[in-house]
Amino acid sequence: MKKNSSYLRFLALAGGLLSVSTASLAQVNLNSISVGASYWKPSLDYWNQRSLLTDYNGGQGATLGGQVMPHVALEVGLVKGLSLGGRAGYWRSSAAGNLSTGGVNRSEKLTLAIIPVSLDLTYRFNPARPAATTDASDQSVKPKTPFVVPYVGVGLSRYFINNTFTRTVASGSGSVNESQSGNNYGVQVFAGAERKLVKKLYLALDVRYHLGSYNQLVQTESTSTAEKVSLNGLEAGLALRLKLAE
Repeated sequence: MKKNSSYLRFLALAGGLLSVSTASLAQVNLNSISVGASYWKPSLDYWNQRSLLTDYNGGQGATLGGQVMPHVALEVGLVKGLSLGGRAGYWRSSAAGNLSTGGVNRSEKLTLAIIPVSLDLTYRFNPARPAATTDASDQSVKPKTPFVVPYVGVGLSRYFINNTFTRTVASGSGSVNESQSGNNYGVQVFAGAERKLVKKLYLALDVRYHLGSYNQLVQTESTSTAEKVSLNGLEAGLALRLKLAE
């Protein structure tokens, strides 16, 4: 697998989300386009609790921790307050350590990349309200924008996984450089609020919880087993949202 395949895949997915044909735009109401960044800490229980990462660095262990994830999204309107959107992010974390077995010293590094792509159904509360007026005949009053607009939603997700494992033996044979890739489905539930900054531009705070997992093929000298790796975890971040249908 080429070294930059994960980056190229993310760019392709992001481009797919933001590339909407003219014919499609004529049939739907494109509400917004967003770019942002959030901190996501998936459980990754197998890697952090049961794998050989726990033996790294003289038994002190190593973990795949949470990381900041850039993401892009777009939404189309369905009915008042309800929208359907697509979202894609790119998350990457590494763990490295040293091992000594049978007098052989080696260094190892595991890099895990995840591209979560979701189809989100979002409901916004308290849409813009007419400003208070005592003149019922005044039709020129513009809607009053709330201080913040809260929203909730649920998303069907597909997680694209790629991990690369390298092992360097200090002296002798046994060095390894291998990759595995695959994908699986999951669910995201989320809530947030958005605040208008200037005309058409909003700042959104978004909090999500991921529910999902994938099967990792683990190979030893004599056997090969499939281990379930949890992707459950909290994600929170900010996004700039350009409202096109305002």
